[in-house]
Amino acid sequence: MAYGEAREHIARPAGEIIEFILDLRQYQQVDAKLGKIHWVKRDGNVVTFKFQPKLLGLPGPATTQKVVLSDDGKRIDIGGAEPAFTDKIAAFAAFFRFEEGDGGTWVTRRVTFTFPSALAWLLDKPFSKWLAKDVPDELAKAKAFLERAA
Repeated sequence: MAYGEAREHIARPAGEIIEFILDLRQYQQVDAKLGKIHWVKRDGNVVTFKFQPKLLGLPGPATTQKVVLSDDGKRIDIGGAEPAFTDKIAAFAAFFRFEEGDGGTWVTRRVTFTFPSALAWLLDKPFSKWLAKDVPDELAKAKAFLERAA
């Protein structure tokens, strides 16, 4: 499994951060992995969208994902919206976790790719190296964007 994780304190209320993340066209400004967004549909605390991700800086195949805010507002989970051919190559999962405190919100972000064993030996290391840099950079950009906009 390849993953990247980061934690940042953002001097904004959790609700404001959550709305920024759920507005994927706006969040795209801080997350290069989103690539080209084809469409976005929001129904309350669930956002479904089709996009062409950028993986390791390269365009990946178009996929549809679902972004779900938990009922208690403390977590956003992201994963495939429907089975896709890419699931055989890599399983994707991600989350944001929110803890209010210290005059703002502590945000934890994690992104994971799980590859089948036939590919893991080849892809785990480069994806882990990329995500170890990309996820903290993404969260730092989100912090700067939100705190500057305040």
